[in-house]
Amino acid sequence: MSDKRLLFFILQVIVLFFLLLVLLYWIIPLYNILLSLLVEPVLINFYPKFIRTVSANNEILEIVTNFSISGQPQSRLAFDINPLKYSYGLPLFIALIVSSKGLWQDKVWSIMIAFFVLLLAQTWSLCFDITRHLLFEFQGAYAPYFNYDIFARGFVSLGSQLGFLLFPTLIPIILWIILMPDFFKKLTHSSD
Repeated sequence: MSDKRLLFFILQVIVLFFLLLVLLYWIIPLYNILLSLLVEPVLINFYPKFIRTVSANNEILEIVTNFSISGQPQSRLAFDINPLKYSYGLPLFIALIVSSKGLWQDKVWSIMIAFFVLLLAQTWSLCFDITRHLLFEFQGAYAPYFNYDIFARGFVSLGSQLGFLLFPTLIPIILWIILMPDFFKKLTHSSD
């Protein structure tokens, strides 16, 4: 691939990525409903004594726990998580796929596959982030209820960091390489 074509590809990915981020911001309330439907059963199954509900509230997920606030037995601890920080993987993947040469049918199938894979990765990320909040935030007031040893706490930290730092970036790129191998080979080999 010539230098001009490579530069055009990179610019096209960047422009599409930012346009898709804007689109994602507009549809995030709908996307959050889907995320809450996935995250809530996972958390309630793992922490039936601690998590009451996970619900979508426009651009945030609201988590209501079974922990009462001191001095107010009827009130429950609730906090918000912004799933947008885990959501940029799909716009990145779509920008890479659309900018790549190939059949549109293959691109549509690739986007559908990536949507489900990235949705599972985002569910992972949100579940670990919520657990991290309960273990390490709130001055550690609720950590004793979990009865996690140092290794389990380290695993929660690792899972949270993977979900925040690596999954949104690496999974779309790896999926793109797997689903568009011919274009990737052309991209990585110069036309001597």
